[in-house]
Parts: sequence; C-alpha cells; structure tokens
Amino acid sequence: MTAALIIPAIGILIGGFVLARGTLLTRGSSRAYARYQAGHLAWLLGLDLVEGDPATNLGVRIANPEMRRGHAPDQPLLVRVRLAGSPQGVPVELSYEYREQSVRGLGSVTRDERFACGMTVRARRPFPPFEVTSRKVPHGSIDRLHELPAMDTGRPAVDAAYLVTTSAPAMAELLGGLLEGFAPLVPSGVHLVGDGQHVTFVMRQRGFPFVRTSLDHAVTMRDQLTALARGVGG
Repeated sequence: MTAALIIPAIGILIGGFVLARGTLLTRGSSRAYARYQAGHLAWLLGLDLVEGDPATNLGVRIANPEMRRGHAPDQPLLVRVRLAGSPQGVPVELSYEYREQSVRGLGSVTRDERFACGMTVRARRPFPPFEVTSRKVPHGSIDRLHELPAMDTGRPAVDAAYLVTTSAPAMAELLGGLLEGFAPLVPSGVHLVGDGQHVTFVMRQRGFPFVRTSLDHAVTMRDQLTALARGVGG
C-alpha cells in the first residue's frame, strides 16, 4: 500500500517540478530577452504597435507563454505583430507572424508550422525589382525567393560578399554603392527583396538571416533600408 501511495506522489512532484521549471524558464527568457519584445522594438524604432501584444517576443519563442503551450488539435496557434510608422519621413513596417496547426491526413496527423518576419520600407517611386543575398553565412545558404539573373555591381568587394540579382544592370550598379551600410548585419546574413515599390529585409526563424541576431541591429536595419529605398526609388 505504501508503494501505491508513493509512486503517484512522485509523479505529482515530478510534474510540478517540470511545470515550475517551465514557468521559470519562460520568465527568465522574458527578462533576458526583453529587447526583442514588440513594445520595446516599437519604442526603439520609433514605430507604432498597430497589431499584436507589446509583450510578444519576436526573437525568443520560449519567452511567449502561448507559443510554449503550443496549439490544440482543433485550435491553431496564430501570433501576429505589426509595427508601422514614418520615423524618418519614409513608411517603415516590421511584421511578424507565427502559425502552428495540426493537419490530419490518412491515418496520420502532422504539425504545420509557418513563420514570416521582415522589415519593409516603401519607396516613393517604382524601381526595377531586385534580390540580394549574402554569399556566406555561418552554415548552409540563403534561399532566394525570386528567379532573377545575377549581375555584377562593378565593385569587387560587394560582389564577393553578395549575390545581386536583377534584370536591370543599372540597378545592380546602384546597389553596389548602397550595400556597404549593411556590414553590421553580415555575420547573420543579409537578404533583401525589392518588389518594385518596397524594399524588405527578410528574417528567418531557422536559418539565415536569423531573426534574433538580425534584430540586434534593428536600428541599423531601419536606417539602411530607408537609405536603400531612397536610393532606388527616390
């Protein structure tokens, strides 16, 4: 009878320990990585929080209780944050979306996870589309989003660091003189997409540019994207 009482008690103690440890980890991460919270980033960048919770941590998932809990089979998890404003007279937006849900198949259930994060600046005038990716990242490579021809910028150091793709040679030459300012972001990779009206710095949850490392240079990212948007679109 003693064993019958002890075993459930041990199970309760272990379960309580795990729960308490998870709570402490979440609180500890929230304090240690508060600089990635939406409210702090909005203040830092001079933007308004137009969607989402100011406590949502864009850089550390474990710091968000809802992400730690995960999703229920009949209730997908969706976290969105959007910051927007014009701190330097040019529209800037930082968007974040994490979605997690279960997908039922024939005799199986798989988890579908989707992530998107980027800082975008709007140019005043249209420009030829382009994409820029770092040639070297800590491991692996950066996946391109568009099929555009590779072009030399005419600057050997820039061409050694970045793959520039565009259909307009003049745009490649222009980019050669605008990319040097992104040097602080090079260790985690640089991925820029110009769609003809907007310039976006794309960040990844896994892979590169890694969102947390990139957001360590959020102000530099904002300033360089603003200069890039002005350079290519006035």
